[in-house]
Amino acid sequence: MNTSEQTKLAAQVRSANGFEPIPPLHSKIRDITEAYEIQTINRNIWLQAGRKQTGYKVAFTTLESQRLFGTKEPVYGTLFKDMEFANGSTIPEGKLANPKLEGEIVMELSQDLTGDAFDEAAVRASIGAIYPALEIPDSSFSGKFNAVDMAAENAAAAGYVLGERFPLRADFDLSNIGLTMSKNGRIVDSGTSANCMGSPLNVLVWLANALAIAGQQLRAGQIVFAGSLIPIIPVLPGDSFEATVEDLGKVRCQFDTA
Repeated sequence: MNTSEQTKLAAQVRSANGFEPIPPLHSKIRDITEAYEIQTINRNIWLQAGRKQTGYKVAFTTLESQRLFGTKEPVYGTLFKDMEFANGSTIPEGKLANPKLEGEIVMELSQDLTGDAFDEAAVRASIGAIYPALEIPDSSFSGKFNAVDMAAENAAAAGYVLGERFPLRADFDLSNIGLTMSKNGRIVDSGTSANCMGSPLNVLVWLANALAIAGQQLRAGQIVFAGSLIPIIPVLPGDSFEATVEDLGKVRCQFDTA
């Protein structure tokens, strides 16, 4: 794919949203590397337009989701400050077209991750704090999409909610954090952080190395969403959600009525 073709596809993705979706692009993209190049074109345009990058999200961190979307590894996307909603917020009607809801653990970096190869010790040392969190993805495609499409469209990043910030203790086990999700006041699912590639730490190692290959790096102050601890939940107008995370408290949001 030449640069002009990438630029054209990037413009299609950039102008699309859940209200004005486009057909999946995977038949026009050779591989996931080209998909990330499209994502990078759009990220640079958004940054030049004044959007503030806050970090990254990682999707498909379970084997089940990877099989479902035709990949053998996760997919990452960029998070921006204008995607953030305060804990307890009501998401305005019309803000998102087809939102979903995920319960996650978020890691905040206290130092840059520079270099080209990262191991567990180096990555663990870079984490300054963790949060309980909700992620709200919203796809821009009108048909069945796969991991290549997700990489091109910024991994369906659309919104997120952070709970209370907790400095990471040296003895805190990231691989065994329990989460219980309630929808409209009733418990609907539960899971543990081990569902995310065995531990959110493994997700961060993968992301740091994937970004290094792409000529990017994680920076101090950035946050990383490590993937949902539970299966993704469809959202209807008026729904409210609350995730209770072991040792980390609660995080909640609700969606305005239509």
